[in-house]
Amino acid sequence: MSTRKKGFTLVELLVVIAIIGILMALLFPAFAAVRGAARSTQCKSNLRNFALCLLAKASNSPNGAYCSGAFDGKRDGAFDQYSWVSDCIAQDVIPGDLLCPSSKCIASEKWNAASSNGASAPPARQGVPLKRSLQETAEAGVNTNYATSWHLVRTAPIFTGTAGTQVTKPGGLKDWYKSNGQRQCVGPLTMRALDTSDIPASALAIMGCGGQGDVALPYDGNEDGILTETVSESRGLIAGIPLAESFNDGPAYVASGAGAAVVLQEDGTPRAAFEAPTAGYPTLGQVGVQNVYMQDTRDFFAWHQKTVNVAFADGSVRAVEDLNGDGYINPGFGIDPSIATFQNTGYTSSECEVNPWDMFPGVLLNGSFPVKKFEQ
Repeated sequence: MSTRKKGFTLVELLVVIAIIGILMALLFPAFAAVRGAARSTQCKSNLRNFALCLLAKASNSPNGAYCSGAFDGKRDGAFDQYSWVSDCIAQDVIPGDLLCPSSKCIASEKWNAASSNGASAPPARQGVPLKRSLQETAEAGVNTNYATSWHLVRTAPIFTGTAGTQVTKPGGLKDWYKSNGQRQCVGPLTMRALDTSDIPASALAIMGCGGQGDVALPYDGNEDGILTETVSESRGLIAGIPLAESFNDGPAYVASGAGAAVVLQEDGTPRAAFEAPTAGYPTLGQVGVQNVYMQDTRDFFAWHQKTVNVAFADGSVRAVEDLNGDGYINPGFGIDPSIATFQNTGYTSSECEVNPWDMFPGVLLNGSFPVKKFEQ
């Protein structure tokens, strides 16, 4: 009698392996989507914690300010003392422990200028150094890979000139002050500014996932988006890692005939140019406009499966979808998609990707001021 052993034939084994391979191919994308969703949920939780900290600060601060400044040692002062990050740490929320888990950047670009001692900060902050060494500061969690909105840290421009003919000061609107003490912008957002605003708190973005800072090719070793010197190995802040943006650049526009360039606010811009257009801002899906000032949102980035998590001034957090997959949320800039690229513009489509009532794209929170004179 035959005693032949029972077992799989080679063909049967290959069929089983093929079936397992097919199942794995079907399941891996699902696993990746679940992991991505979990990271996005963690990111939203981080942003909600930060937003609640800033709301608490505004409620308890004499001037009602949401924060003491941007995470920017040069423009706003030593960031372990004068930044939204230090404001959170004062409430036992450590931003350095609450990084966006999907971002490839684990630190802010402002580490490259961490020792600038507030060169163009408010006068009282100029020359004030960090309390500890760079390494000790980083290891204490004074760090972030989130970017704030321009409104949170600058609110509005300071205009010069007479009523009806007011214009912006020379030097741009990214600075709060200039090194000579000249004030460029109002400064951090306050509860009073928001309460008296035409814009609901639920539509005013204050913070979002930060994109990588600028990196030019060929790389020359001095780019914002790459850490130039090791700060802390235990925190992963090692020379050469990518760095996140700090805050959005503020008012910008696309000029007619220059469809690949989103131009930041120019010196001497009339106040009237910042007011909402008569026809209103573009809405979701509409073609963008030119020669209209809106918020440059390219410091936020869609790290989460084509969405950007954004915190708003009322403490809410929402995911804003990047419809065309270029990584950025276009609020309605009418760029020319035939010449605009990710490298030269960021926005690659002129399609508006968010409704203005969901995320305010404009500049002025209070619209037009009345021009009047009763007394002689």
